[in-house]
Amino acid sequence: MSLRLAVITTIVGALLAVDATSAAAAPDLREPHVDTPVTWESSVDSSRYGRSSANDGTRALATASTTSKKRHSVQVVIATPKNIPKKRVTKWVRDSDVDRLLRETSAYWSEQSGGKITFARSGRVHRINTGDGACRTTKQVLKQVKRGGAKHYGKGWYSSSNRGPDRRAHLVVLYPYGKGDFAGGSRYATTCGGKVGLASMPSKAGRDSPGGWTFSLFGGPNGYNAKQRWNHGQYKKGVSTLAHELAHNMGLDHSGVGWCQGKADGDFRSSRCGAVEGLDPLDLMGAEFAANGIPSLSGAHKRRLGVLPKSEQRFVGKKGGNRTVLMTARHRDTKRPTLVRARDPRTGDVYFIELRSKEPGVSYPYTRLPYKANSNYTVRYGISVSRMAGGGSTWAYPGEHLIVPMGPQSNRRSHMWQGQTFTTRSGGMKIKVVNVAKGKKNAKIRITFP
Repeated sequence: MSLRLAVITTIVGALLAVDATSAAAAPDLREPHVDTPVTWESSVDSSRYGRSSANDGTRALATASTTSKKRHSVQVVIATPKNIPKKRVTKWVRDSDVDRLLRETSAYWSEQSGGKITFARSGRVHRINTGDGACRTTKQVLKQVKRGGAKHYGKGWYSSSNRGPDRRAHLVVLYPYGKGDFAGGSRYATTCGGKVGLASMPSKAGRDSPGGWTFSLFGGPNGYNAKQRWNHGQYKKGVSTLAHELAHNMGLDHSGVGWCQGKADGDFRSSRCGAVEGLDPLDLMGAEFAANGIPSLSGAHKRRLGVLPKSEQRFVGKKGGNRTVLMTARHRDTKRPTLVRARDPRTGDVYFIELRSKEPGVSYPYTRLPYKANSNYTVRYGISVSRMAGGGSTWAYPGEHLIVPMGPQSNRRSHMWQGQTFTTRSGGMKIKVVNVAKGKKNAKIRITFP
């Protein structure tokens, strides 16, 4: 038995003004594609990923390994770009750097999952020559992944039904940055044309991942020359990139924004709606490369993985009547809910409500929040209202987490503060921010059903 995995790429494009000296460029919105299956590869340069309908993914084993369900194993390969001696790359990406990368990635995931997900290296670190060393296209990256996987699983592993990463196992291919290039820098497109990562993604999300592979940029000549290499973007940004890509291996899609024409939000099959993948920089599965530090994973994604405690969740529906809920910021570890799910009784649509405030150790020097991403959407802290696309979606990828709605005619806010109200498209549910406490760490919301 095998699983076919889709391919997800992470592209740093004109999505955000990632260089502190550059002007903020608004991305083009992806137009709705009505009833066309959501398997096309985005041609929008500002897109966070492309998706392929071909069988580009590994066929990972469905049999469980003997490791704990909390522990994911990682097999590592370091690729050598063209015309660079392998000995030089060995100095740029040492085995000790690999172990620190995995240690910090694991620490992040352990914190986000309440200790339910950790990562540790399994086996030796292999190093490969990559031939032409190209990495600008998905096809070129897959070539490096296939070469790297052969070191751990044998020749032909990529298409075999009984080889490849096992359950809760991940092949990680690390590729060093070129000179002067790192995610967030002014020359971000030098190495792989703006691509900083690529990963396989199973059809079902969960922490008991069927296994997968990732390609991630990490280390390089500039960071190596720095007095404190792990203070340089070629190294420290590798943690957020790998954390993001490993999330794809566990079935998580991107966090972005949705937009609709007219006053109605439209459901996920509406021809009047579209999306921008990954625009949300306040989420690991969004444009996390725009941050110093790693932003939290959204509560909606935590819930999909099964790592959000029940004490942090609250469901509100009409059957229970109007409700006032005290909630806390999503990155805080308290017994109050950090995620509220509310269902519109007229449509059945479920909305996710979170309080997103400034997190310790996370800043946005490249975006300077609040950031006006385009004329209709501003990235800011506050109460967010979002939705997750289902399998029948025609304008968002299934599992894509979107801040909605936006658009010049929607008359709704993408983020709210005290006294502001969000009304669903049917008018069947209203969400009002009653109070936001000093320090913006707690909030009181009132959900009513007119």
